[in-house]
Amino acid sequence: MNYPLIVAALIIITTLIIITYFTLFRKPKKLQKLWEQIQGGETKNSIRSLKTIIIKQGGSIDSHFLLAECYRREGNYQMAVVEYRFCLKIKKKPYLTTIEEIRKGLVDCYLQLNKQEESLAELLELVRINPKNYEYLFEIARIYYEKGSIEAAVTYLDKTIKYNSTHSDALGYLGMIMYHANQVTDAVGYLTKSVKYDPKNFRSYYYLGRLYMDGRDFPRAITYFEASQRSLDFKIRAFFQKGNCYREMDEYEHAVDEYEKGIASSTGKDQNLMLQIKYALASLYETRGKLAEAIEQWEGINRINPAYKDVPKKLEEYHDLRADDNMKDFLVSPLPVFEGICLEIVKHLGFDMVDLKHLKTSITAVIGTPQMSVKRNVKRQLVYFKFYRDAVTLGLNAVKNVMEEAKRMRCVTAYCFSPVKFADDAENFSMGRQLILTGGEQLADILKKIRG
Repeated sequence: MNYPLIVAALIIITTLIIITYFTLFRKPKKLQKLWEQIQGGETKNSIRSLKTIIIKQGGSIDSHFLLAECYRREGNYQMAVVEYRFCLKIKKKPYLTTIEEIRKGLVDCYLQLNKQEESLAELLELVRINPKNYEYLFEIARIYYEKGSIEAAVTYLDKTIKYNSTHSDALGYLGMIMYHANQVTDAVGYLTKSVKYDPKNFRSYYYLGRLYMDGRDFPRAITYFEASQRSLDFKIRAFFQKGNCYREMDEYEHAVDEYEKGIASSTGKDQNLMLQIKYALASLYETRGKLAEAIEQWEGINRINPAYKDVPKKLEEYHDLRADDNMKDFLVSPLPVFEGICLEIVKHLGFDMVDLKHLKTSITAVIGTPQMSVKRNVKRQLVYFKFYRDAVTLGLNAVKNVMEEAKRMRCVTAYCFSPVKFADDAENFSMGRQLILTGGEQLADILKKIRG
């Protein structure tokens, strides 16, 4: 036997086994221990140790990877990017990680730094490494959507669902895109599946609400908006849309309540949305004749953005009312104060009160008689006064009702008061009748005389 040859062969085989072992199985023990510490949250001490190792032993790909992980976990994303990029420049295979994990860390940092292009480039590299990874595919789709590349977004959303048919976020994004494209049937299908697979997908609940609101199924829409408002991202928008639903349903008080909740929940980052809600609330107040409340909202908008929509025009239109404190009191005072204003007007016109009744918070009726006549034995005639607080233009039907109410109360004359001018048909109807209309500037003049 050729013993020297056998010995030489054994030496070579042993050497190869040792090299293979160190190359494939033996990981640097100190770095391995540091990696365990980092995963346990010990980053500050680990950074110091890693910097010492790099200075003394040189920077291996593993030491720079661990340093990048420390920076990323501490929120120092810029420094983490530097270290991850350095890892990719080293043309050696890491022991403690993989190139895929390095790129994943890099993507996370770029996303945190809001660097879409860099994130997209790394994600596309990751898809080359792992083409069926639906999380990479979805993240690419989401970035394309935010960039406004809707076709590319749909392509990658479809790929996401191909490899994970129950991916709720991908289904939700497709439903949202179909909603904006007016593809109602497809939108409902995607969004319904989305909340089926993830009952906490608040984006999908919100867009289901929008779909049913557009279809005028307001009760169902409100149900979905209420589900979506559990999310901070959709809470304010949900309040806004619920307010719009209640407004369409003519549920005034509920609409006001939802708008006010939306405004109260707004922060600095929600400023544009808050302005929309305040404008909607002002519009609702205006249509209901609550001009003082509407002006308050317009003035709030004006302080933030003086050029917002037609707010400057609105404020100019109601300039006189804004400057008239007496009229403001007439419009918004609590009922006891408003009651006193009504009685002051009745007294100023030469009458004593017989009865007073608040028909609504915005409508008050008073029955009076002329103040003590010269002939005490003459029966004093009853006079009917009706006060409207809402700044809604009253027309023919409204003043006809006043006349009919006066007749039922056996009143010989009726007075009707409104903070704005009466419609022309109402004015024409009052001519030649025992009906005296006092609105707008006429009412302001009386208030000025009795209140100063």
